[in-house]
Amino acid sequence: MVSSSASIAPLTITIGPYHPALPGPMRLHLDLKPLARGSPLGWGAQIASVEIELGYNYLGLEERAAAGLDWAHALSLVEGLCGCCSQANTLAYVQAVESMALAIVPPRAAYIRMVLAETERIISHLLNAAETMQALHLYEREAVLRDLRERAVQALDEWAGARAQPGMIAYGGLSRNIDDAACRELTLAIRHVERVLRTQISSIINNREIAARMAGLGVISSQEATVAGLRGPVARAAAIATDVRVAFPTGAYEEEGVTIVAQRNGDAFARLVVRLLEALESMRIIEQAIDDLPAGPVRARGVIEMKSGSGIGRVEGPKGEIFCWIRGEAAGLQALHLSTASFPTLGILPGLLRTQQLEDLRLLLLSVDLCMACVER
Repeated sequence: MVSSSASIAPLTITIGPYHPALPGPMRLHLDLKPLARGSPLGWGAQIASVEIELGYNYLGLEERAAAGLDWAHALSLVEGLCGCCSQANTLAYVQAVESMALAIVPPRAAYIRMVLAETERIISHLLNAAETMQALHLYEREAVLRDLRERAVQALDEWAGARAQPGMIAYGGLSRNIDDAACRELTLAIRHVERVLRTQISSIINNREIAARMAGLGVISSQEATVAGLRGPVARAAAIATDVRVAFPTGAYEEEGVTIVAQRNGDAFARLVVRLLEALESMRIIEQAIDDLPAGPVRARGVIEMKSGSGIGRVEGPKGEIFCWIRGEAAGLQALHLSTASFPTLGILPGLLRTQQLEDLRLLLLSVDLCMACVER
């Protein structure tokens, strides 16, 4: 037994993928205090305070834009910024440029863009759910969810020609078309994933072990979420039913309805449920979009005239709203601001983790689903 007066050495945890010889994208410096019962190694300890250290993987995207970037290079940099939010980031950026240039995107291109964004959301949410099952030591459930995610990735590969960052979203539409036969194959693949996922979701939601471990953990009230400006699944799990696809629809979202998935409890379990149900909703949107896919070109006619001016783009990414503002001229991009959903979530992290048990740290971090690549852009 460890007495309440015993001290535990501060703990530093690296968050995100990293090379053993290099620091990771984020470090959490934790001050700990022991519980009435616990281990001198810290497990069973309580988090007393949290300090976040960033800057290790900073890319300086906005500074590079301020120095001037040609339009093709800027598009490539934005798409390559992040693996999980690649298509959403690119779509927000391209919509901002199209707003500045007054470019009209053909309907077929808008629909295929929507399918790209919704496929990315499915892949991101299934990865988060699989890693959550791993943190709960439910390895069979983890294996099923990882298999479903891989099937979705393979479907994207066969449909778009790449497992990630296919380079399809371009100024004024798409860089290439996808024929109807390939789109029908995508629908069949998504339907298979959907059938299995529905069974898994029902089993997870009704599992007492999972609910006992996650319900009441890391509660964020609707008032706290509003004040902090939280976005995406983290906000919707706290009863804030807001979604850019519904509130400010653009492209094909103006034609295809989206059902907002929300929960009331604001805890880790609610955030898991929101992501799982959103994955199902994204599958429905994809199937409907392909059924309604219009014929025609996928690129704006003529040459897009890049004038001097500015524009904005708003997209609902896997983690929440992505807001992009750009300023440019004919020669290239002159300024860029890309605000992603992980920014406000990162701001509440110290308060969310304070007083929590150290053994719950991984579950809590997974529940807020931070994207450090977007934060360190």
